[in-house]
Amino acid sequence: MKYCKKCLTTNLRPNAEFNASQICIACEFAASDYTPQLASDKNLRDLKSWISQLKKKNQFKKYNDQYDCIVGVSGGKDSTRQAHWVRDRLGMNPLLVCGAYPPKQMTSIGAENISNLISMGFDLEIVCPAPKSAARLSLEAFRLFGNVCKSTELALFSVVPQVALEKKIQFIFWGENPALQVGDRATLGVNPFDGSNLRSLNTLSDGGIEWIEKCVGRKSAFYRYPSLADMNKKGINIVYLGPAWDDWSTFENASYAALQGLTLRPESMRETGDTSGASMLDEEFTNINMMLRYFKFGFGRATDDVNEAIRSGRLSRTEGAKIAQEFDGVCSDEIIERYCEYTEISVNEFWRVAISFVNQDLFSVASGQRPKPLFKVGHDFD
Repeated sequence: MKYCKKCLTTNLRPNAEFNASQICIACEFAASDYTPQLASDKNLRDLKSWISQLKKKNQFKKYNDQYDCIVGVSGGKDSTRQAHWVRDRLGMNPLLVCGAYPPKQMTSIGAENISNLISMGFDLEIVCPAPKSAARLSLEAFRLFGNVCKSTELALFSVVPQVALEKKIQFIFWGENPALQVGDRATLGVNPFDGSNLRSLNTLSDGGIEWIEKCVGRKSAFYRYPSLADMNKKGINIVYLGPAWDDWSTFENASYAALQGLTLRPESMRETGDTSGASMLDEEFTNINMMLRYFKFGFGRATDDVNEAIRSGRLSRTEGAKIAQEFDGVCSDEIIERYCEYTEISVNEFWRVAISFVNQDLFSVASGQRPKPLFKVGHDFD
């Protein structure tokens, strides 16, 4: 396992890429003109120019003379700020679309934050999986992929373009660019705002959806990301906002959204490993996913948080490594027990499946104990 020399991204991150100096894509981008720390009015002008080009190319029309774009939302910190930014900075009238978690999976905080968006005057369309099917799919994905949120992740990303196709709304806005601001090389577009390759995101491209249709016994378009041909035929464009923001970050987005009425997570980071208190507020089982990702790849949510802080200059690499070492992989027994109740399995069954996905080159595994890292965060490990 090799680490980026500037941050704590490792070469085990799916679709990671380092340059000859062992610097990751996200750190290279952080030194460019489009990094949030250096962004200026020029980047906003570039974004508006790109949107104008796409409108001209695709003979832009509003939906019912009303909506000119969709903003995908979850009710979290990023989507709250994105909705405001599209309306107030770009001067557009968005329809908010949420691929929501079903009852027993969505948290009360998530429901409150969705309601908060509506109270701000936005129109919102929610597509929600059937609760019992969602529980079956979560368990099936856990057993097949070591990912308890695989089906809901697919729905979250696929619902938005499916609604765009249905209503012929030509612009979809998402927040951060996963290639340049996180490091998923496969999603890189022709410029920092271009989201046309989002379908190559590891979440969407790994594993297909046939297992979903087999599990629930029917097909559902809302789990299937539209083809490029279908998107092009209707002139649907995906645009990332993050590269144009002069202060895009977990901290800034959470601060802004909280001032707009967003409810933050009350739990301690000793329970969730969420050092920000503002990540993935709408669904608590994602905390399990972050733990499982840590066991598979050697990095978790804390690494993502501190990488952002390192690139912005708020933390040193050494300080970030100490935080990641302590909080990566944290997920309380209580959250795991609630997941087992949700999927109707025993805690012993949960850990039997979880352990089967542990990378035993990186972790030691002993009966009755959680896996323990053999590596030290920030130090290359063979």
